[in-house]
This record gives sequence, structure tokens and C-alpha cells, in this order.
Amino acid sequence: MIDTVPMITRCFQYVFSKYGHKALSDTDVHALFGPAESVIFSREFGDRWPEVLTTYLQCYRQGHATLSMSEDMMHLMKELHGYGSKLAIVTNKERDTTDITLNHFDLAQMFDVVVTAEDVPQPKPQPYGILSALKALAVDSSRAVLVGDTMNDVNAAHAAGVAVIQGTWFVPNPPLARGWMVADTIKVLRQLLLD
Repeated sequence: MIDTVPMITRCFQYVFSKYGHKALSDTDVHALFGPAESVIFSREFGDRWPEVLTTYLQCYRQGHATLSMSEDMMHLMKELHGYGSKLAIVTNKERDTTDITLNHFDLAQMFDVVVTAEDVPQPKPQPYGILSALKALAVDSSRAVLVGDTMNDVNAAHAAGVAVIQGTWFVPNPPLARGWMVADTIKVLRQLLLD
């Protein structure tokens, strides 16, 4: 929905410089992605992780001033609501960062269910978040589709028995494979979902 990766990358680089006294390239930061923020900081900074997380959240909150959301994406979500579709978020982010983004863009009311990394035993690529959302929505996996951009999303969807559309408009050189749908623009995504 929103390209938060550059901002998240900058915030990781900031806290690693401040607390770890080392510079991370964008590639170094992206290699850390997968576990939730507190898990990464606990592993990397030991007992100092709560302080590091607090600093990271300050950077993350302030960084939203640099973000924008596509009007096409907002229109698509409203259109899906108009058709009676149930919408959920399944994210590897924690509740704090998820809520910051949803509140900043006034999106909370758009989603029937929000599942974060804190709500499941293991995040994507494990299927627990998707299965939790399906259960909360009372929707069978055969009637659901996951829209995601990473291989974690694709693999989690496959493990949950859910169709997947890989959105690639924010992903440079995305890892593409045959066997699932790909949307390189929001217009194509709309066609796949609604036409």
C-alpha cells in the first residue's frame, strides 16, 4: 500500500549508527528483515533493545512526514469495501509500527482485521498470520487472496492455501516466478481483483 522500506531502512541505519557504532548499507538492513523489530534489536543489542526500539519508533513516526499513499490504492480499497469485500492486514511489523502507519494515513477503519508479528507464533513466511486473519473473518482460504510484494508473502500464502498476487510496483528487480499472479501497477491489481 505504502512504500515504507526506504524510511525503515534509514531508521535502522540511524539506530545501528547510534547504538552499534557501525554503518549498514541498504543491503545490510534488508538482510535483517523478517523477524519483528524487537526481535532484531534484542538479538543485535542485547539488554539495550528497549532503548533502541524507543529511538527507532521515534524515527519511524517522524519518517511518516516523508511518505505518501497513492490515491489509486485508496480508491481501490474503497471500491473493494463497496463490493462487500473483507480486508485484512497481515504484517511482520509489530503493533506499534503498524498502528503508527494506519493512524497516520487514517486507514484503520478500512480493515476488518489487523494481524501483526506479535499476534502469531511465527511471522511470514509461516502461514499463521494469514490463517489467523481467515479465522477472524470467517473466510475459507479458497475464497481469499493475499496481495504482497515479498517472497515471504508468496510463501506464506502458498502455505495457507491462499491465492497470491505479487505487487511489484515498489520492488526493484522483484524475484518473479511462474505459478502466481503478478501486478506491476495498481491498475493491474484492480483488474486482477475486480474484473
